[in-house]
Amino acid sequence: MLSSDWGSTMKRRVGIYLRVSTDGQTTENQRRELEAVAARSGWEVVGIYEDAGVSGSNGREKRPGLDRLLKDATARRINMIAAWSVDRLGRSLQHLVELLNEPFTAIYTCISKQSIRLLRQARPCSRCVAFLQSLSAP
Repeated sequence: MLSSDWGSTMKRRVGIYLRVSTDGQTTENQRRELEAVAARSGWEVVGIYEDAGVSGSNGREKRPGLDRLLKDATARRINMIAAWSVDRLGRSLQHLVELLNEPFTAIYTCISKQSIRLLRQARPCSRCVAFLQSLSAP
């Protein structure tokens, strides 16, 4: 359940996003760690979304896993994204800002080991500032 500081008892329905840039790499370590975090945290894993051998500099139109993830967020099938690190989601600020327009409420990354609360009602600029601030938090 979301903690009380989130002002909700809504169950976290998470979409796990995995990405590697080349065909010679594997997403298995990312998957194993993110599934373990989800299990420990009591999150419901709704789906695994994967783009293997796809550069993060590509937009969602060339990343079918990311596109499916964001469509599920829009359809409210998920309310949280879990990824190994922010650079798995996007390599450019433009792509990350576009991502923040989507209707999920949190992003969890293994690298920072924290959930980033994104207020659904906040304007994209406010969501972006909260997101960027969390990246520099100790």
